[in-house]
Amino acid sequence: MLVDREFRARALLVRVAMALGVALLTVPAVAVAQPAAVLADTAGVPAAVYGWDTYRRLDALPYLSGAVQAQQYSSYDRSGGNKDWTGGCVDHDGPRCVVAEDDGSGEIDSIWFTINRGDVTALGNIRIELDGKVILDEPLQSVVDGAYGPPFAFPLVANAKQSPGGVYIKVPMPYRNSMRVSVSNPVDYYHVTFRHFPNSDGVRTFDRGDLALDVLATLLAAGKRDPKPVALGARPQTRTVDIPTENAVEIAKAAGPGSISALRLRLPAGTDTTGVRLQIRFDGHDMVDSPVGEFFGAGLGPVDVRSLLFASNAEPGGWLSSWWPMPFAHDAVVTLRNNTGSPISGIDAEVVTTPDAQWGPALRSGQAGYFSTRSHSGPTTPGVDWPFATVTGTGKFVGVSHAMSGRHVDTAMGKDAVFMEGDEKVYVDGSTTPQLHGTGTEDFYEGGWFFDYGKRYTLPLTGQPTVRVTDDRCPDYCATAYRLMLADAVGYRSSLRFGIEHGPVNDEQADYSSTAFLYTQP
Repeated sequence: MLVDREFRARALLVRVAMALGVALLTVPAVAVAQPAAVLADTAGVPAAVYGWDTYRRLDALPYLSGAVQAQQYSSYDRSGGNKDWTGGCVDHDGPRCVVAEDDGSGEIDSIWFTINRGDVTALGNIRIELDGKVILDEPLQSVVDGAYGPPFAFPLVANAKQSPGGVYIKVPMPYRNSMRVSVSNPVDYYHVTFRHFPNSDGVRTFDRGDLALDVLATLLAAGKRDPKPVALGARPQTRTVDIPTENAVEIAKAAGPGSISALRLRLPAGTDTTGVRLQIRFDGHDMVDSPVGEFFGAGLGPVDVRSLLFASNAEPGGWLSSWWPMPFAHDAVVTLRNNTGSPISGIDAEVVTTPDAQWGPALRSGQAGYFSTRSHSGPTTPGVDWPFATVTGTGKFVGVSHAMSGRHVDTAMGKDAVFMEGDEKVYVDGSTTPQLHGTGTEDFYEGGWFFDYGKRYTLPLTGQPTVRVTDDRCPDYCATAYRLMLADAVGYRSSLRFGIEHGPVNDEQADYSSTAFLYTQP
């Protein structure tokens, strides 16, 4: 489908401005919080921030609703094996291969493909139809190359050089009545993750003419600053502490209602970040207990990470930064525990808290959840998925930081990290059938082909920042990866089981460590 003239004119102006170095934004890079566009559930409770407000209003991330369901189409092997190119098309539209469709209201949040090490030229055009209207019908390779300009611009789209081995489109595209995604030719590996809404009240269909330049600017600045709207009354607490061996030291305390909006640490060079644990207690509930390095995306030691909600600076004296919104009704206590076996002197800490009356009633009523982690490490178990999170109650899964150590195996393509062949599987509210079922570990992190055989990258929502091969800290092949699931958060009403295979059918031994990020009601 040809793009309308107005859109082409606006996109051309944007590209010209980029080429000339002209400032694109007429709004501040970080705006003061305004009311978010929300979908109300049947009780009138805000159920979801949707569309561009997902990224404009990250301060609303703690709000919960199991009525909004994350769902996925993918090419996973329906026979239970590892032939994940056999899932085939959902339907056919003439010669076209339909890879996703939905009736009712919802939002497309993540589209990923790979073929030929990420060269998707052979797939032809991608066509996206929303509410009976074609909003995109262009060569897929050109789309992920950013050829059509905002909002389909990096890092909301990425090609196989930017997201090694895979391509993605992460433009949030709401619809009121229906959606369909198709490609011209048969596809090997794909997933389309979308949200299904309980109703269409207040939902506005995606407008390609909204270039969302402020969102692109926020994403391009990932890892450098707090992406949430500026909040009035923020109170930073700074402290330098020493922690004796096998002891814990409080680094911040706050009274509510309010939220922790930023948390930053600077550890002495050489500190074992796997042996220092971050612990946070909200309203009397112990909700966070995680290795410091992994919490900030650096589970195998210092490395540069530039995600939207956490960052790590590998330089000596570099900061570890987190911007997850962490609400509390009455009080919050932040502690560091030293399990390294040696005393640690001179840890710098900065914790920013913001008073906010909304969080008292929101947390007490269950309308919002407490920021929580699930962290564990050890060898994988044959025949059993590695569990990122197994929880009961109400909440939503919003991301994971994952460290892996496994072996290379001889294959037809050479020596490969075959433990990465494992698919993610997500079971919601007691279902025995996965609500999300992927096609491989590197595919879940939206790369492909073993991250194009070991390439490093760090993007706002996904990354593989660490790769080590047979050195003094890695026996064979080691890597870290992360994925933030913000627009595509997985909500649940009674239980969640989110895990990932290790090897084609859970048959490759590996040593894993992971920290899952959730909002939960204890």
